[in-house]
Amino acid sequence: MCQDSRSVAALVDLLIEARSKGTKLTPEAIGGLVPKDGASADAVQLAVAGRLGPIGGYKVLQVGDAAGAWSPILAERIYEAPAAVGYSLSDLKVEAEVAFLFARDLPGKADGTPYSAGEVGEAVEGAFVAFEILETRLAAEPKPSPLLSRADFLSNWGLVRSPVAADWSTRVHANLSVRLEVGGRAVVDQKGGHPSGHPAHALTWLANALAAVGHPLKKGDVVTTGAFGGGHPIARGETAVATIEGFAPIRFTLQV
Repeated sequence: MCQDSRSVAALVDLLIEARSKGTKLTPEAIGGLVPKDGASADAVQLAVAGRLGPIGGYKVLQVGDAAGAWSPILAERIYEAPAAVGYSLSDLKVEAEVAFLFARDLPGKADGTPYSAGEVGEAVEGAFVAFEILETRLAAEPKPSPLLSRADFLSNWGLVRSPVAADWSTRVHANLSVRLEVGGRAVVDQKGGHPSGHPAHALTWLANALAAVGHPLKKGDVVTTGAFGGGHPIARGETAVATIEGFAPIRFTLQV
């Protein structure tokens, strides 16, 4: 059952303040405002996006056929590669990912049946390599609950996108070779290992989940679907370079 509106609003205020100051919310500061369920967590993050938006896309995590989790990505935090961004409020991490651009709206079917994987795939305009940029607004210890992390945009700070490849279905597969370098150091060098297996797997779940809560995928939305090799710190002055098989390398510099 979703939390009451006052609790949602109070947590929204705390998260927005933490974003603006770069502070980390402790358990003492959050108190009894931890979301009680997924619906409550999503209500919080949509309310945060409603005040900071507009939304330019989403991140999604789903393994197998289990229910997944999603978070908005603010349009003002989506950058074209090669990107150089200055930010010093708190530490950031980078993840190498495959992301997708949608060519049309997916508002939900009139008869209420879910979209199939084929129908969602047909709505995809193309795929591209992305850096998801991570920043948590939560104190690291004790480890935040998954629902609190979900309310905090699943730690999303922004996204760096490369040019879109229209022939995505021939490029994207489960055994992609991926290399990520940060500051000249190789931090990921692997084949496969995407958390969903296939990078496009979670798109169908996401399309149906967003339609069900009245925030459907729209034409022009980007969706990033999980990291190869996890998140890695990037220091100010460093450049990250991601190379994913079948795509041109992508660069992101965190300016001093």
